[in-house]
Amino acid sequence: MIRTSIIGGTGYTAGELIRLLHNHPEAKIQQVVSRSRAGKYIHSVNPNLRKVVTQKFAPPDNLTSCDVLFLCLPHGEAVRSIDRYLALAPIIIDLSADFRFNSKEQYQSWYEAEHPRPDLLEKFVYGIPEVNWRRIAESSHVACAGCNATAVILGLRPLVQEYRVRQIVAEVKVGSSEGGRTPSE
Repeated sequence: MIRTSIIGGTGYTAGELIRLLHNHPEAKIQQVVSRSRAGKYIHSVNPNLRKVVTQKFAPPDNLTSCDVLFLCLPHGEAVRSIDRYLALAPIIIDLSADFRFNSKEQYQSWYEAEHPRPDLLEKFVYGIPEVNWRRIAESSHVACAGCNATAVILGLRPLVQEYRVRQIVAEVKVGSSEGGRTPSE
């Protein structure tokens, strides 16, 4: 049985991840961590899991070692405590944008800031299985692609593979889940 834990358990991606892991025959959810909801039932945030998951959110300080650690934190949060997370699990799967680029120059170009841990960027494999499955299978650090990037990459990949495409501009229309669970400007 693969012991999994999730940090940042109250977001949309964490909710879906909890559902998927709960139904996986070889995975056991050890802990779901939330600073703001510690001690509350997971189904208080994810009502669709009411009769499925009986666990409560654990506080961050109680996080213990596991086999696979999923980071479902807002951008910039996972990298702040990455050394602690690396010490807790041999496999890290980051669902934030903290490690999606493999160079500090790319990161700085998109986020207009220096990456706090550029030494780790090349260790993370970009997590679109349809494109990178071999590298993902061999890696212990995966940076999951965002929903918009995944939709665009998978939708346009056949075109790019078949024809010589120099530039693509994609306009993406999104629903409320794009901005996360917490309302903001």
